[in-house]
Amino acid sequence: MNMKITSLLGREEIGLSYTDKPVTPWGGMVLFSGLAKQVGLENALREALPFKLTSPNATDPVEIVLAFMAGVLVGARRLSHVERLRWDEGVKKILGVKRFVSDTTLGRFFRRFAASSVNAVFEKLMRWQLKMVEMKEDILDLDSSAFERYGSQEGAVLGYNPKKHRRPSHHPLIATLGQRPWVVHAWLRSGNTSSARGADAFLEETLAMLPEGVSIPYLRADSGFGIETFVSRVEGKNFQYAIAARFTKGLKNQVATIDNWRELESGVAVSETLFQAQGWSRSRRVVLIRQRTSSQDFIRGRELFDDPAYVYQAILTNRGESPEDVWRFYRGHADIENQIRELKWDYGVDGFCQQKFFATEAAFRFVCVVYNLMSLMQSQLAFPVYRTLGTLRMQLLAVGAIVGRSSRKVILRLSLQGPWREQFERYLRVLFPSQKTNCGAVETG
Repeated sequence: MNMKITSLLGREEIGLSYTDKPVTPWGGMVLFSGLAKQVGLENALREALPFKLTSPNATDPVEIVLAFMAGVLVGARRLSHVERLRWDEGVKKILGVKRFVSDTTLGRFFRRFAASSVNAVFEKLMRWQLKMVEMKEDILDLDSSAFERYGSQEGAVLGYNPKKHRRPSHHPLIATLGQRPWVVHAWLRSGNTSSARGADAFLEETLAMLPEGVSIPYLRADSGFGIETFVSRVEGKNFQYAIAARFTKGLKNQVATIDNWRELESGVAVSETLFQAQGWSRSRRVVLIRQRTSSQDFIRGRELFDDPAYVYQAILTNRGESPEDVWRFYRGHADIENQIRELKWDYGVDGFCQQKFFATEAAFRFVCVVYNLMSLMQSQLAFPVYRTLGTLRMQLLAVGAIVGRSSRKVILRLSLQGPWREQFERYLRVLFPSQKTNCGAVETG
């Protein structure tokens, strides 16, 4: 069928027609393919996945996971979004899959996960990934979030939700590294779970995933983790920690008596005190920050007293540095908020929600695996600054390409010109070091 349209500006007549040539808008996925080949993603998935094929017509579980990962990278947030790639011959060739799965197949695959298989699969995958990064004097950051849900899925119940009150949600727990964008461990939990509930076991599982001989000396967490049982566990693991303290009535009263504030700069002062909350086994050091709000609207803190000119922060710590150094150390914890935002906005980690709880958790944790792989890719390509997936999707992955043949060889002809072509070829040489300049199956033109 042929049609004619006019351009928006200039009123130029443009003819429209259809082609059966295998064209893909995601030719840049060859970079992900190269990284996956380098790190042995296929073997890692085969060793981790417990599901065995019982039918000659069944789709390989590894191919199902690769299809899901491809969907995440191109912007899918629902299993039905991945369906669009079923008809993309280019992505199919790049992944090397025999056939691209439907959303129905993806749903059946994730429903096979139970609590035991989720833990077993992702413990293996996270351990495999952690061996790829150097963790020297690194920091463990813990935080929780809220994933709003619209329906009656398992575990989606009313609980703490700072943005959408009275909206059912899940309440995941995430551990990341402080010196690089990297998810070490993640749990999906019911929406009515408190931040620190299960945190002791979560911390034990996280530390068990570290490679043999590797330890993380520092830990940071928000105020939801500032309870006696968790802090005692952290101290028992010999962490140097900084955890935001809860402004209980007792701490508020003690802060009100402090008069030895030390000015760091105009409008910012620090102090410290020893405080023992009700139920605590002993006193602990609390670093206090007081900031004026008039000229710094971005300041995060609590108004405690009748004077609204100040907001206060309190940090529970066993570190011996000055209060300002402890504060600077803790402020780095804000990076986990940026990582969670990227996981939500660019990776759709709060999507892929299914009726079964462990099906949703399996999809959630596979997204974390993809996040780590893309972080590793940026390290391999020596990016000077970290780029979000949204940026990578536009700069690297969204490359028009046509799948063709030259003799018996499959050729992927990429539509790149100028400096973008030169840059892309540099990346290809890094991720396909044993291949020719055009990586054997890639041409431009």
